[in-house]
Amino acid sequence: PSGTKKNISVEVENKNSCHRYSGVLISDVEVKESPDWLKKKLSSIGVKAINNIVDITNFVLHQTGQPLHAFDADEISGDKVIVKNLAEGTVFVTLDEKEIKLHANDLMICNADEPMCIAGVYGGSKSGVKSSTKNIFLESACFNPSSTRKTSFGHGLRTDAAMHFEKGTDIENTIPSLVLAANLIGEIVGGKISSDVIDICPEKKSATKIFLSWNKLNEISGTKIPTQSVKTILLSLGFSIENENESGCNWIVPTFKTEVLRDVDVIEEE
Repeated sequence: PSGTKKNISVEVENKNSCHRYSGVLISDVEVKESPDWLKKKLSSIGVKAINNIVDITNFVLHQTGQPLHAFDADEISGDKVIVKNLAEGTVFVTLDEKEIKLHANDLMICNADEPMCIAGVYGGSKSGVKSSTKNIFLESACFNPSSTRKTSFGHGLRTDAAMHFEKGTDIENTIPSLVLAANLIGEIVGGKISSDVIDICPEKKSATKIFLSWNKLNEISGTKIPTQSVKTILLSLGFSIENENESGCNWIVPTFKTEVLRDVDVIEEE
């Protein structure tokens, strides 16, 4: 269902650390305990239930591999979300009320006046979802793995979201996961979509292409694998063929295979 439309503007200042930022505003939510089926699903994988909004973001994270973050939309001053870095030593109060001093390379999600969240790592005390929250801004983003790792280890904040981002997330998965979570919130929480889906992709990432030599494949594997078998396996895993010749094949790597960067990685997929 859709509610009263409201505009939240998004600006990505640090394009190297934020590869994609998607979001949507959801109004008229009622934050409360999750239904039993959702609590049981999370409990079965060792995740503690918190409230229906946070539980849905955790459920989607473990189903799709895409971390999400929900902000209390009424705490987004200026109706602006700005993805940027702040000055060294800037004080930030985390979700668990701890004060930390930021490093200059920490990517932050800010509003018009102040930081709200350490991007991909940890939320802030003021903008987090609480029992009184009525409207949320739901974030689904793709952050730079090395940037996230430095911040996470630098502050000793080892969260599920950070551990997913630092391994690399699928840049094409931000919108599908956002839509899934928004639909679940509509069904479980009763929220209404109140904005267009925002999608900022500063630099469209070109597909990773890797040439796999048949000789190298056989050398590394220690056996001769029929080329047709290789193609059948890789095509079934989401790879696609750009071109091929007698010596090998040029493969286009699916975006969700973020760890496949070299020909030996392709061989490992066999």
